[in-house]
Amino acid sequence: MSKAKVRAKWANESIEPILDQGYKQIDLLVALNWYNTMTDSKTSTKYLNDYLKSIKSNKTLTSNISQQTAAAVCRLLSRKQGDYRLQGWMDRFVDRLEVKVVTPTSSTKKKVLTIQQLTAIKLNEYITELDNAFENFLDSGLKMKYSSTSALAKLNVKSSYTKDIIIWASGVREEFIESKTDKDMKEGYSNFTNSEKNKIIKFFDVMIEQVSAYGISVKPVRKKKKVPASKLVEKLKYLEIFPELGIKSIKPESMVGAKEIWLYNTSTKMLTYYTSEGGMTISGTSIKFFDSSEQRRLRKPEKQLVELTKSRKGQWIKKFKSMAKTVTTSGTGRVNTSTIILKAFV
Repeated sequence: MSKAKVRAKWANESIEPILDQGYKQIDLLVALNWYNTMTDSKTSTKYLNDYLKSIKSNKTLTSNISQQTAAAVCRLLSRKQGDYRLQGWMDRFVDRLEVKVVTPTSSTKKKVLTIQQLTAIKLNEYITELDNAFENFLDSGLKMKYSSTSALAKLNVKSSYTKDIIIWASGVREEFIESKTDKDMKEGYSNFTNSEKNKIIKFFDVMIEQVSAYGISVKPVRKKKKVPASKLVEKLKYLEIFPELGIKSIKPESMVGAKEIWLYNTSTKMLTYYTSEGGMTISGTSIKFFDSSEQRRLRKPEKQLVELTKSRKGQWIKKFKSMAKTVTTSGTGRVNTSTIILKAFV
Protein backbone atom coordinates (compact mmCIF):
# COMPACT_ATOMS: atom_id res chain seq x y z
CA MET A 1 0.00 0.00 0.00
CA SER A 2 1.38 3.49 -0.91
CA LYS A 3 2.18 6.12 1.72
CA ALA A 4 -0.63 8.34 0.47
CA LYS A 5 -3.20 5.56 0.92
CA VAL A 6 -1.88 4.73 4.39
CA ARG A 7 -2.09 8.41 5.37
CA ALA A 8 -5.66 8.60 4.10
CA LYS A 9 -6.57 5.46 6.03
CA TRP A 10 -5.14 6.81 9.29
CA ALA A 11 -5.99 10.48 8.70
CA ASN A 12 -8.98 10.56 11.06
CA GLU A 13 -7.13 8.81 13.87
CA SER A 14 -3.73 10.60 13.68
CA ILE A 15 -2.62 8.74 16.81
CA GLU A 16 1.12 9.15 17.13
CA PRO A 17 3.17 6.25 18.57
CA ILE A 18 3.83 5.95 22.29
CA LEU A 19 7.01 4.43 23.68
CA ASP A 20 6.57 2.84 27.09
CA GLN A 21 9.37 2.83 29.64
CA GLY A 22 11.81 0.05 28.87
CA TYR A 23 10.81 -0.01 25.20
CA LYS A 24 12.66 -2.42 22.93
CA GLN A 25 14.41 -1.83 19.61
CA ILE A 26 11.48 -3.29 17.67
CA ASP A 27 9.11 -0.81 19.39
CA LEU A 28 11.32 2.06 18.27
CA LEU A 29 11.47 0.75 14.69
CA VAL A 30 7.68 0.53 14.54
CA ALA A 31 7.42 4.12 15.78
CA LEU A 32 9.99 5.38 13.28
CA ASN A 33 8.23 3.54 10.47
CA TRP A 34 4.94 5.20 11.47
CA TYR A 35 6.50 8.66 11.06
CA ASN A 36 8.19 7.55 7.83
CA THR A 37 4.77 6.65 6.45
CA MET A 38 2.66 9.45 7.91
CA THR A 39 4.94 12.48 7.43
CA ASP A 40 6.15 14.07 4.22
CA SER A 41 9.46 15.90 3.73
CA LYS A 42 7.90 19.30 4.52
CA THR A 43 6.56 18.08 7.88
CA SER A 44 9.86 16.36 8.69
CA THR A 45 11.77 19.57 8.08
CA LYS A 46 9.35 21.46 10.34
CA TYR A 47 9.84 18.93 13.15
CA LEU A 48 13.62 19.37 12.93
CA ASN A 49 13.57 23.16 12.73
CA ASP A 50 11.16 23.36 15.69
CA TYR A 51 13.44 21.09 17.70
CA LEU A 52 16.59 23.09 16.88
CA LYS A 53 14.76 26.27 17.85
CA SER A 54 13.54 24.73 21.13
CA ILE A 55 17.09 23.82 22.20
CA LYS A 56 18.41 27.18 20.95
CA SER A 57 20.90 25.48 18.64
CA ASN A 58 23.13 27.45 16.27
CA LYS A 59 23.14 24.53 13.79
CA THR A 60 21.37 24.40 10.43
CA LEU A 61 19.95 21.62 8.28
CA THR A 62 21.75 20.60 5.09
CA SER A 63 20.57 18.25 2.37
CA ASN A 64 23.62 15.99 2.53
CA ILE A 65 22.48 14.51 5.87
CA SER A 66 19.49 12.14 5.97
CA GLN A 67 16.73 13.92 7.89
CA GLN A 68 13.84 11.44 7.95
CA THR A 69 14.89 9.37 10.99
CA ALA A 70 16.11 12.46 12.86
CA ALA A 71 12.76 14.17 12.31
CA ALA A 72 10.93 11.21 13.82
CA VAL A 73 13.31 11.08 16.81
CA CYS A 74 13.04 14.78 17.62
CA ARG A 75 9.24 14.56 17.28
CA LEU A 76 9.21 11.71 19.83
CA LEU A 77 11.45 13.71 22.18
CA SER A 78 9.25 16.80 21.85
CA ARG A 79 6.32 14.60 22.90
CA LYS A 80 8.29 13.37 25.94
CA GLN A 81 8.66 9.91 24.43
CA GLY A 82 11.84 7.84 24.59
CA ASP A 83 14.69 8.06 27.07
CA TYR A 84 18.39 8.89 27.31
CA ARG A 85 19.16 6.60 24.38
CA LEU A 86 17.05 8.64 21.97
CA GLN A 87 18.33 11.88 23.47
CA GLY A 88 21.92 10.74 23.03
CA TRP A 89 21.24 9.78 19.42
CA MET A 90 19.66 13.18 18.75
CA ASP A 91 22.55 15.03 20.42
CA ARG A 92 25.00 13.27 18.13
CA PHE A 93 22.87 14.11 15.09
CA VAL A 94 22.84 17.81 16.02
CA ASP A 95 26.62 17.74 16.56
CA ARG A 96 27.07 16.62 12.94
CA LEU A 97 25.12 19.56 11.56
CA GLU A 98 26.88 22.62 10.23
CA VAL A 99 26.97 25.83 12.25
CA LYS A 100 24.54 28.39 10.91
CA VAL A 101 26.36 31.26 9.21
CA VAL A 102 25.08 34.56 10.56
CA THR A 103 25.53 37.44 8.18
CA PRO A 104 25.38 40.94 9.65
CA THR A 105 22.22 42.69 8.47
CA SER A 106 21.33 46.32 8.12
CA SER A 107 18.56 48.35 6.62
CA THR A 108 20.50 48.67 3.37
CA LYS A 109 22.18 45.28 3.07
CA LYS A 110 20.56 41.95 2.28
CA LYS A 111 21.68 38.70 3.88
CA VAL A 112 24.30 37.08 1.67
CA LEU A 113 24.38 33.30 1.55
CA THR A 114 27.66 31.44 1.17
CA ILE A 115 28.36 29.29 -1.87
CA GLN A 116 28.04 26.22 0.35
CA GLN A 117 24.61 27.31 1.56
CA LEU A 118 23.40 28.10 -1.95
CA THR A 119 24.68 24.71 -3.13
CA ALA A 120 22.89 22.94 -0.26
CA ILE A 121 19.63 24.74 -1.08
CA LYS A 122 19.87 23.76 -4.73
CA LEU A 123 20.77 20.16 -3.89
CA ASN A 124 17.79 19.91 -1.54
CA GLU A 125 15.55 21.23 -4.32
CA TYR A 126 16.75 18.55 -6.73
CA ILE A 127 16.49 15.72 -4.20
CA THR A 128 12.98 16.89 -3.24
CA GLU A 129 11.98 16.64 -6.90
CA LEU A 130 13.17 13.02 -7.09
CA ASP A 131 11.73 12.17 -3.66
CA ASN A 132 8.34 13.50 -4.77
CA ALA A 133 8.64 11.34 -7.87
CA PHE A 134 9.21 8.34 -5.63
CA GLU A 135 6.09 9.27 -3.62
CA ASN A 136 4.12 9.46 -6.88
CA PHE A 137 5.54 6.09 -7.91
CA LEU A 138 4.21 4.57 -4.67
CA ASP A 139 0.83 6.29 -5.16
CA SER A 140 0.59 4.83 -8.67
CA GLY A 141 0.77 1.31 -7.29
CA LEU A 142 4.43 1.02 -8.42
CA LYS A 143 3.42 1.45 -12.07
CA MET A 144 4.43 5.04 -12.88
CA LYS A 145 7.11 5.57 -15.51
CA TYR A 146 9.59 8.28 -14.59
CA SER A 147 12.58 9.81 -16.34
CA SER A 148 15.16 11.26 -13.98
CA THR A 149 17.05 12.50 -17.04
CA SER A 150 14.15 14.67 -18.18
CA ALA A 151 13.54 15.98 -14.65
CA LEU A 152 17.17 17.00 -14.13
CA ALA A 153 17.38 18.54 -17.59
CA LYS A 154 14.23 20.59 -16.93
CA LEU A 155 15.79 21.90 -13.71
CA ASN A 156 19.08 22.52 -15.57
CA VAL A 157 21.01 20.55 -12.93
CA LYS A 158 24.78 20.82 -13.21
CA SER A 159 26.92 17.68 -13.24
CA SER A 160 28.54 18.66 -9.92
CA TYR A 161 25.26 17.89 -8.10
CA THR A 162 24.75 14.38 -9.48
CA LYS A 163 27.21 12.68 -7.11
CA ASP A 164 25.26 13.75 -4.02
CA ILE A 165 21.95 12.91 -5.70
CA ILE A 166 23.23 9.39 -6.35
CA ILE A 167 24.35 9.10 -2.71
CA TRP A 168 20.82 9.96 -1.58
CA ALA A 169 19.15 7.55 -4.03
CA SER A 170 21.60 4.77 -3.13
CA GLY A 171 20.83 5.27 0.57
CA VAL A 172 17.07 4.85 0.07
CA ARG A 173 17.66 1.84 -2.20
CA GLU A 174 19.93 0.20 0.40
CA GLU A 175 17.24 0.54 3.08
CA PHE A 176 14.79 -1.48 1.00
CA ILE A 177 17.43 -4.10 0.24
CA GLU A 178 18.25 -4.53 3.95
CA SER A 179 14.56 -4.71 4.85
CA LYS A 180 14.32 -7.99 2.92
CA THR A 181 16.75 -9.83 5.19
CA ASP A 182 17.31 -7.86 8.39
CA LYS A 183 14.90 -9.00 11.12
CA ASP A 184 14.31 -5.56 12.64
CA MET A 185 14.14 -3.83 9.26
CA LYS A 186 11.53 -6.33 8.06
CA GLU A 187 9.20 -5.18 10.81
CA GLY A 188 9.75 -1.52 10.00
CA TYR A 189 8.91 -2.10 6.32
CA SER A 190 6.15 -4.65 6.86
CA ASN A 191 3.70 -2.55 4.84
CA PHE A 192 5.63 -3.59 1.70
CA THR A 193 5.73 -7.11 0.24
CA ASN A 194 9.03 -8.50 -1.11
CA SER A 195 7.65 -8.16 -4.64
CA GLU A 196 6.91 -4.46 -4.01
CA LYS A 197 10.36 -3.96 -2.49
CA ASN A 198 11.95 -5.45 -5.61
CA LYS A 199 10.01 -3.00 -7.81
CA ILE A 200 11.13 -0.09 -5.61
CA ILE A 201 14.76 -1.25 -5.76
CA LYS A 202 14.46 -1.46 -9.55
CA PHE A 203 12.99 2.07 -9.59
CA PHE A 204 16.10 3.38 -7.84
CA ASP A 205 18.42 1.26 -10.01
CA VAL A 206 17.04 3.04 -13.07
CA MET A 207 17.17 6.42 -11.32
CA ILE A 208 20.83 5.99 -10.32
CA GLU A 209 21.76 4.84 -13.82
CA GLN A 210 19.98 7.80 -15.42
CA VAL A 211 21.43 10.37 -13.01
CA SER A 212 24.93 8.99 -13.59
CA ALA A 213 24.53 9.12 -17.39
CA TYR A 214 23.05 12.62 -17.17
CA GLY A 215 26.01 13.83 -15.09
CA ILE A 216 28.45 12.57 -17.71
CA SER A 217 26.48 14.09 -20.59
CA VAL A 218 26.37 17.61 -19.11
CA LYS A 219 29.86 17.65 -17.64
CA PRO A 220 31.71 20.64 -19.11
CA VAL A 221 34.45 19.68 -21.55
CA ARG A 222 37.54 21.71 -20.94
CA LYS A 223 38.73 23.12 -24.22
CA LYS A 224 42.36 22.44 -24.90
CA LYS A 225 44.24 25.69 -25.08
CA LYS A 226 45.64 26.27 -28.54
CA VAL A 227 49.41 26.65 -28.44
CA PRO A 228 50.80 29.22 -30.91
CA ALA A 229 53.00 27.80 -33.68
CA SER A 230 55.84 30.07 -32.54
CA LYS A 231 55.72 28.40 -29.12
CA LEU A 232 55.72 24.89 -30.59
CA VAL A 233 58.87 25.46 -32.64
CA GLU A 234 60.88 27.50 -30.12
CA LYS A 235 63.07 24.49 -29.20
CA LEU A 236 63.50 23.29 -32.79
CA LYS A 237 67.12 23.25 -33.97
CA TYR A 238 67.62 23.60 -37.72
CA LEU A 239 69.96 25.16 -40.29
CA GLU A 240 68.78 28.54 -41.51
CA ILE A 241 70.94 28.79 -44.64
CA PHE A 242 73.36 26.58 -46.63
CA PRO A 243 75.39 28.81 -49.01
CA GLU A 244 77.11 25.91 -50.80
CA LEU A 245 73.85 24.96 -52.49
CA GLY A 246 72.22 28.38 -52.25
CA ILE A 247 69.30 27.06 -50.20
CA LYS A 248 67.71 28.34 -47.00
CA SER A 249 65.01 27.22 -44.59
CA ILE A 250 61.46 28.49 -44.62
CA LYS A 251 59.98 29.64 -41.31
CA PRO A 252 59.59 26.59 -39.04
CA GLU A 253 56.09 27.79 -37.99
CA SER A 254 54.97 26.71 -41.51
CA MET A 255 55.35 23.07 -40.47
CA VAL A 256 52.59 23.32 -37.83
CA GLY A 257 49.40 22.03 -39.45
CA ALA A 258 51.18 21.14 -42.70
CA LYS A 259 50.16 17.99 -44.58
CA GLU A 260 53.43 17.67 -46.47
CA ILE A 261 56.91 18.64 -45.18
CA TRP A 262 60.27 18.45 -47.01
CA LEU A 263 63.67 18.41 -45.29
CA TYR A 264 67.25 18.20 -46.57
CA ASN A 265 70.15 17.14 -44.36
CA THR A 266 73.29 18.88 -45.53
CA SER A 267 75.58 16.43 -43.71
CA THR A 268 74.12 13.16 -44.97
CA LYS A 269 72.67 14.54 -48.24
CA MET A 270 69.37 12.85 -47.32
CA LEU A 271 66.18 14.32 -48.77
CA THR A 272 63.11 13.42 -46.69
CA TYR A 273 59.41 14.09 -46.99
CA TYR A 274 56.58 13.50 -44.52
CA THR A 275 52.83 13.39 -45.19
CA SER A 276 49.76 13.52 -42.95
CA GLU A 277 46.04 13.67 -43.70
CA GLY A 278 45.24 15.42 -40.40
CA GLY A 279 48.21 17.78 -40.34
CA MET A 280 51.50 17.60 -38.46
CA THR A 281 52.94 19.49 -35.52
CA ILE A 282 56.28 19.98 -33.77
CA SER A 283 57.23 18.66 -30.36
CA GLY A 284 60.69 19.60 -29.13
CA THR A 285 63.01 18.78 -32.05
CA SER A 286 60.75 16.31 -33.88
CA ILE A 287 57.87 16.23 -36.34
CA LYS A 288 54.78 14.54 -34.88
CA PHE A 289 51.60 12.95 -36.31
CA PHE A 290 52.94 12.11 -39.78
CA ASP A 291 51.29 9.15 -41.55
CA SER A 292 54.10 8.22 -43.91
CA SER A 293 57.63 9.25 -44.86
CA GLU A 294 60.38 8.45 -47.35
CA GLN A 295 64.00 9.52 -47.62
CA ARG A 296 66.87 8.91 -50.04
CA ARG A 297 70.41 10.19 -50.49
CA LEU A 298 70.90 12.64 -53.35
CA ARG A 299 73.92 12.02 -55.59
CA LYS A 300 73.76 15.45 -57.23
CA PRO A 301 71.92 17.69 -54.75
CA GLU A 302 73.03 20.89 -56.51
CA LYS A 303 70.96 19.88 -59.59
CA GLN A 304 68.27 17.72 -58.00
CA LEU A 305 67.25 20.30 -55.38
CA VAL A 306 67.01 23.06 -57.99
CA GLU A 307 64.77 20.86 -60.12
CA LEU A 308 62.65 19.95 -57.10
CA THR A 309 62.18 23.45 -55.70
CA LYS A 310 60.98 24.77 -59.05
CA SER A 311 58.07 22.28 -58.98
CA ARG A 312 54.55 23.25 -57.98
CA LYS A 313 52.49 21.70 -55.19
CA GLY A 314 51.56 18.11 -55.95
CA GLN A 315 54.64 17.51 -58.15
CA TRP A 316 57.31 17.18 -55.44
CA ILE A 317 56.66 13.53 -54.61
CA LYS A 318 56.58 12.59 -58.33
CA LYS A 319 59.92 14.34 -58.84
CA PHE A 320 61.33 12.60 -55.76
CA LYS A 321 60.40 9.15 -57.07
CA SER A 322 61.90 9.84 -60.49
CA MET A 323 65.27 10.93 -59.10
CA ALA A 324 68.36 8.68 -59.01
CA LYS A 325 67.28 5.30 -57.67
CA THR A 326 69.23 5.25 -54.43
CA VAL A 327 67.97 3.24 -51.45
CA THR A 328 64.71 4.56 -49.98
CA THR A 329 64.09 4.40 -46.22
CA SER A 330 61.66 5.95 -43.76
CA GLY A 331 62.26 9.22 -41.96
CA THR A 332 62.59 9.46 -38.19
CA GLY A 333 60.89 12.81 -37.77
CA ARG A 334 63.93 14.36 -36.08
CA VAL A 335 65.27 17.76 -37.10
CA ASN A 336 68.83 18.93 -36.25
CA THR A 337 71.30 21.72 -36.92
CA SER A 338 72.20 20.20 -40.31
CA THR A 339 68.59 20.22 -41.52
CA ILE A 340 67.24 22.69 -44.06
CA ILE A 341 63.43 23.05 -43.99
CA LEU A 342 62.81 23.14 -47.75
CA LYS A 343 59.02 23.29 -47.98
CA ALA A 344 55.75 22.79 -46.11
CA PHE A 345 52.41 22.36 -47.88
CA VAL A 346 49.13 22.82 -46.01
